[in-house]
Amino acid sequence: MEILVSIIVPTFNEENQIIFLLKSLLTQKFSQKYEIIIVDNESTDNTIKVIKEFKNKNKIMNIKVITSIGKLGKVRNDGILKSSGRFVAFIDADEIADPNWLIELMKKTNEYDGVLGSINSMNPNKNFISKFFDLTLIDRKKFLNKQTKIKIFGTGNLLINQKVFKKGLIFDENFPTAEDGDFSYRFYKKDYKIIFNEKAKIFHKVPETIKQFYFFNKKMAISNLLIFLKHRDYFSFLKLIMTIFYFISPNFIKVYKKNNNISLIQFIFLGLFSFFIYLCCYLNPNISIRVKKKISRPK
Repeated sequence: MEILVSIIVPTFNEENQIIFLLKSLLTQKFSQKYEIIIVDNESTDNTIKVIKEFKNKNKIMNIKVITSIGKLGKVRNDGILKSSGRFVAFIDADEIADPNWLIELMKKTNEYDGVLGSINSMNPNKNFISKFFDLTLIDRKKFLNKQTKIKIFGTGNLLINQKVFKKGLIFDENFPTAEDGDFSYRFYKKDYKIIFNEKAKIFHKVPETIKQFYFFNKKMAISNLLIFLKHRDYFSFLKLIMTIFYFISPNFIKVYKKNNNISLIQFIFLGLFSFFIYLCCYLNPNISIRVKKKISRPK
C-alpha cells in the first residue's frame, strides 16, 4: 500500500515528551498508510535511545529516525527529503495528536494545497497564566475561522501537499526562528491555497510560570521582527507596532469578557507584561541588529 502521509517530527532533547506524541500518532483512526519521520537535531539527552527502545519493544515499522544538523528550517527540509508520502504533516515533539487528527487534516486536500489544524491547551486550568494563554488560542481559532486567505501560519499542526515541496518551495535554512512564518508567507505569495480545520486538533502544554510566559513572548516578538525585516510587503512598520497592543486590544478584551476565566487584575497584569516584553524587544538595538544579520531577502 502506498504511503499517503509522512509525519515529520523535529526533536531536540525530548526524552520526557516524545513517547506521549508517538503513542498518539500510532493510535490514529486513520485507515490509510502513513509513516513517522523523527528528525533529531543532535539531542544530548536520551531522546534517540527512548525512541528506538519504544520502536523495538512495540515492533513498529513505520517510524524512521534520522539526524539533521542545523536550524529548524534545515531539520524540516531534511525530513521532507526523506518522506515518501503524497502529503507531509508537521507536528512538534511536545504535542499530542487527537485520534482523528489525520482524518481531519486530510479533508479537503483535493481542493487545497494545505490544511492547518487547531492548537489546543493541554493544561488550560493549571493557573491564571495558562488560562490567559488559553484565551489566545481561542482568539486565534476565532480569527482563522474568518479567514479566506491565510498568510501566516505555523508548523505545529500542518499538512502540505508534497507537490509544493517538489516545485521548490522549502524552508529557509538560515532563519534562526520563525522559519514557519517565513515559509507560510512565501506559500501565500505563490498562490497556494490553505484552509483551517478546527477539528484537526493537537494539544500543547502552554506556559504556566512567569519565566515561561516571558520567554514565549520574547520569542514571538523576535519572530515578528524577523518576518518584518524580510517581508516588508506583508509586515509594515505600523503592523509590527500594532502587535505590541495585541493583548490589550479591543478584540482580545472581547474574548476575555466572553470567557472570563481569570480575574480582571490578572488579565491586566499579563496584558501589560506582554506589552512591555514586545516593546523592549522592538526597541532593543542589539536584538534588531542581531536579527537583521541572520536573515536573507526573499527569493
